[in-house]
Amino acid sequence: MNTRRAKSRSFWRRLRYFFPLQLLVLHVKKSHLLLLLWGLLFAITMEGVAAKFGVPYQFLVPEYRGQSGVIAFGIVGFGLGGFITAFNLYSYIMHGYRFPFIATLSRPFQKFSLNNFVIPGLFILSYAYASARFQLEKECFSAPKVFFNILGFGGGIFFFQSLSYLYFTITNKDATAFGQGKKRFVEDSSPVDSPLHHRMKWIRMRSRMAKWHVETYMSNAFKLSLARDSKHYDKEVLEKVFSQNHINAARFEIALVLSFLFVGIFREKEYFIIPAAASAMLFFTMLIMLLSALHSWIKGWTISFFILVFVALNFFYTDLKWITVESRAQGIRYDQGVIDYEPQGMIASDEMVNADKANTIAILENWKRNTGEQKPKLVIIDCSGGGSRSAFWSMRSLMHADNATFGELMKHTVLMTGASGGMVGAAYLRELVLLNKYQGVNYRDTVYAERMAKDVLNPVILSMTTNDWFIRFQKMEYLGQQYTKDRGTAFEHAMNGYTDGHLNKPISEYTQPEREAKIPMMVLSPTIVNDGRRLLISAQPMSYLTRQESVGGIPEDIEFSRLFKDHRAEDLNWLNALRMNATFPYIFPMTTLPTSPEMKVMDAGLRDNFGIKTTSTFLHTFHDWIEENTSGVIILQVRDLPKYLDLGAQDNSLFSKFTTPLGSVYGNVTKSQDYNNDQMLEYLRSGFSLPIDYITFELNQTRETRISLSWHLTNAEKNHIRQATNNTYFQYELARLKALLLFDSKQTLLGTNTHKVKPIR
Repeated sequence: MNTRRAKSRSFWRRLRYFFPLQLLVLHVKKSHLLLLLWGLLFAITMEGVAAKFGVPYQFLVPEYRGQSGVIAFGIVGFGLGGFITAFNLYSYIMHGYRFPFIATLSRPFQKFSLNNFVIPGLFILSYAYASARFQLEKECFSAPKVFFNILGFGGGIFFFQSLSYLYFTITNKDATAFGQGKKRFVEDSSPVDSPLHHRMKWIRMRSRMAKWHVETYMSNAFKLSLARDSKHYDKEVLEKVFSQNHINAARFEIALVLSFLFVGIFREKEYFIIPAAASAMLFFTMLIMLLSALHSWIKGWTISFFILVFVALNFFYTDLKWITVESRAQGIRYDQGVIDYEPQGMIASDEMVNADKANTIAILENWKRNTGEQKPKLVIIDCSGGGSRSAFWSMRSLMHADNATFGELMKHTVLMTGASGGMVGAAYLRELVLLNKYQGVNYRDTVYAERMAKDVLNPVILSMTTNDWFIRFQKMEYLGQQYTKDRGTAFEHAMNGYTDGHLNKPISEYTQPEREAKIPMMVLSPTIVNDGRRLLISAQPMSYLTRQESVGGIPEDIEFSRLFKDHRAEDLNWLNALRMNATFPYIFPMTTLPTSPEMKVMDAGLRDNFGIKTTSTFLHTFHDWIEENTSGVIILQVRDLPKYLDLGAQDNSLFSKFTTPLGSVYGNVTKSQDYNNDQMLEYLRSGFSLPIDYITFELNQTRETRISLSWHLTNAEKNHIRQATNNTYFQYELARLKALLLFDSKQTLLGTNTHKVKPIR
């Protein structure tokens, strides 16, 4: 009985002091940053973080060169292998001395890494499960394809771990190599300090740390062994083992850093644009290594050091030119001095407004002549923001509608406006219409719309992680001026490739085609961060859009071409302008313009996600001409989300008590704009005797099938958008549009009554 009890106690004691378990406890107690990073990866994989923005999909279904397959999964696995190695290196360097028995084993670092498998192992299993389920249920991949994708992921991990294992097998020594148990030992051939780790200080600090007791450990993947007692080993020998392991680890880290920077240098080359998930892994790896280096030098002062550095950088930020690299508007001359930004002095004169009105009326006359009708319907297209889903949907829906109306939609369109991704898609469609005039391009070929569905996020995240968080040193040239490359230019470079370079030109090249009404006019309206005003960008002078003054007489909108007329506003790169109009916070850098104080601009959706403000002002300005020369107005709104999306249940958790006040305001920005826009349109209708028909092309979604707000679409999301034109509500709205454009406007037509009850979506 006593023997059985003794064996039981021995079993539980050995389980309690099992090395993997002790390491797990140690991480929970002391490695909070590492746990935070692992926790973030777990949350992303389980779609618990940033699912609305499609972040989990970058991990669960990665793409490489436009394909989600074995290679893409292998690259992500390789990136995770690097992160796991960095995790093991950090753990070994920071905590290896707590377990002196490790130095008595052959291949000490490899044995340590094997026993440090609990957290990485759990993540690999959870990722494999979550990714396989997502591929089967959402992407509808075949079971064999899913199997090989997961195998590729595992192969990537294995490949990196094999390189790591080989390196440390060759370079690391155990206690026997230094003269086990002797006072004299072989001198280390590399006694110098590493650039990443201060060797001697690290040794002295770690030797004073409390030791953790271990009784059993994994000597290989299939064998448990008893831990040796290290008391009879010479202390200097053990320190020597850890020291040379430490130096070799530092060299390995340096190699990883150099590889990381190498990828960043060639990030615009197609073969180096790795999946966004792999870029995130690389960034986490770099973060761990830098933290490890800093901790080895200043130990417990690490957090305080970070705070002091942050405060110092914040204080001297404007003076540190080498770090305060701005994202500039390409084409604008920044060497012409700065402009005093005083909105009070920017109110357009009557002469200026009248001249701009006359210019636009001449365009309207040309447009009317081109329609071949005595009183045509005037169409304005408003496209909402929404990343790739909006860009793809805008092109798909407008192409479909133009085809259904035999080209009458684009022929009758006078103005396009809106925000973010929707305007990227609309701008490309407009460019194709122009190419059709000169080169006979079939602008309704869906192959062009498919280009808007291609991944843009991979190059953006790669640039963000390898370049934008560090010193930016790569330059580009446009019209003889140099600009610093960043994640914004990475987006433009990708889009430039997808659109065959057709959007990469000065805005002035659209001036004449718009004047001849070969293509609709287009107005971009990025938000001025300084004061919340809108910056109106167009190839035509439109000062009349800025005359909607507030009670105090200060203009709400600023005209880009007038403000920067002495800085060659007409040379502004159109693709760069589209990116300025689609600058989602943090994903793209804010653009800095040459004013005093510096003007920074970002996404148009913050103020006018649907373009209704610009539309209503335009219609109000040309009210008399429209009444006299048209049979009515059609406002066609292309939305990437249903207007009446179910709100769902309210979260009543404790955490929501803190996040709901701010989150609800931010999350309902577009709904608030919808309420204001509806009121604006009603007031607008009351001022016209002609009908103003409001048609909506909505991308049908539910909370279960909601497409992420991202610059990356999964195959399932692409298919959903492709099928959306078959939706009952879309077909109903398309029928209304066809009736308005293809029949005599004097007839009583289907859909003329804008208050008619619409079918349930």
